[in-house]
Amino acid sequence: MPAALTFYDGAGCIGGNKILLEADGTSVWLDFGTNFSAEGRFFDEFLRPRAGCGIGDLLELGLLPPLEGLYRPDLDLPERAWWERMRNRPLYRRVRADGLLLSHAHVDHTGYVTYLDPGIPIVTGLATAVIAKAMQDTAHAAGAGEIAYITPREVKEGLLAAGHYKKVSHVQRPFVLLDEPPPGEGFAAFWANGGSSRALAPRQPAFVPEARIGDLRVRRFPVDHSIPGAGAFAVETSDGWIVYTGDLRLHGARAGDTRAFIREAALLQPIALITEGTHPGKDEPVNEADVYANAAEAVEQAEGLVVADFGPRNVERLLSFLRIARETGRRLGVTARDAYLLEALHAAGDGGVPDPFAEPHLVVYAEAKGNRPLWERALLERHLEAAPERVVAASDVAAAQDEFILCFSYYDIHELIDIQPGGGTYIYSSSEAHNEEMHIDLDRLRAWIRHFGLRFAGEPAGRDGRGGQPGLHASGHIHGPGLVEMVEAIRPQALIAVHTESPDWFRSRFEGRVPLIIPQPGETILLPLPAARAAAPMG
Repeated sequence: MPAALTFYDGAGCIGGNKILLEADGTSVWLDFGTNFSAEGRFFDEFLRPRAGCGIGDLLELGLLPPLEGLYRPDLDLPERAWWERMRNRPLYRRVRADGLLLSHAHVDHTGYVTYLDPGIPIVTGLATAVIAKAMQDTAHAAGAGEIAYITPREVKEGLLAAGHYKKVSHVQRPFVLLDEPPPGEGFAAFWANGGSSRALAPRQPAFVPEARIGDLRVRRFPVDHSIPGAGAFAVETSDGWIVYTGDLRLHGARAGDTRAFIREAALLQPIALITEGTHPGKDEPVNEADVYANAAEAVEQAEGLVVADFGPRNVERLLSFLRIARETGRRLGVTARDAYLLEALHAAGDGGVPDPFAEPHLVVYAEAKGNRPLWERALLERHLEAAPERVVAASDVAAAQDEFILCFSYYDIHELIDIQPGGGTYIYSSSEAHNEEMHIDLDRLRAWIRHFGLRFAGEPAGRDGRGGQPGLHASGHIHGPGLVEMVEAIRPQALIAVHTESPDWFRSRFEGRVPLIIPQPGETILLPLPAARAAAPMG
């Protein structure tokens, strides 16, 4: 039987990739992310799926595909008869999963892993596993994003609830980590710590150069993206190799990793290349070196406080601002969550991440809170014991505003009320708004900036696409010429475009040169393509 790819999500949209590969009696998922656009049709920040109903709300609304046997048994309520209703849905079927290939730790690729059966092995890289666990350890709400470990639920008065923290431990998912060096000495302790008062039943990952899932061979290749640890995958079936890019780019500090992947993928002569296409219309993207240079100039010209706003877990950007802090004699203030992530990556042996305890220009900003979670109290205690002067509060920043760059996001902006900046610069180093909700958030952000008299550097374009100050953000996604270069180098027998809203761009570049597939949601594609549809690999 030929290999089958079913695109349950990530087709015709950006994010939410949920791609099932079935071949040689083995079933493997390529990512299992949150589709924010689809979820946003039903939910918002305050209207959320009901935790006590497990997977029920998401199944009903079509946000989780109706695949019986795939999800956590402890998130089912048999008396609600969800599966009896789901069996009438067009995409319903019973499935099993032998493994999940996780490309990187952005939520649009990982978010719905929360709901998967905890026995499914997760195959990824070391940094991705570390980031996923750090995000979970420091999550605002219990049960948010159960990627690294789960909190088992039990039925109480007809609804699901976590068992008592003294009686029920977190249960770690099985991880298989590929193509990574051995972790640092502190990794085992980090992995075994749940970050809360609930115990963690730890399961240390397996470290292997490549994996076998059932009868399939799996290879992983590091690629450049806006988060550490991003990787592409190649899966060998009896019919040939299938290559999946995840998210990647050619204009970041690790562009060499992406080029190495392209060379290795070309040698495999794949029967299919599944590629992202988030921003193919970009011909000349801003690169990270440009962002550093422009941000350095903005800080050098700044008088008073500097606030740097960039995407969560963009460690490359954070390290650029740390370099700028060193060069300008400032101190970089990071939130407790950022400090926790840096500690974890350094403990895992990421040589590019400095030891937060040994970096004099890095300080931890302690937000004003009446009650701190256990992980945060422990982190602040560690840093206070190591070097008390490197834990700062609003009053410390207020007294010496021209000595700091604060790594704040939109959700930290209220700290400015306590700091009371007397002028200064707000550097927006994040992505452009791409929907009305993000524009509304930017309107609020502008109001805060005006209120405190800050200069807005890197202001995004308005709703009409006009204005703005480019050059302070580099996309995490490959640009159009880079996509053409990659496809021409790999020369797949079939090109499959996902994670894109630009199908016409792909058609204009590749139709007639390589069999091109723009999958529809729920569509199954059999590989290799029939001879009538296939053509010789592109030259």
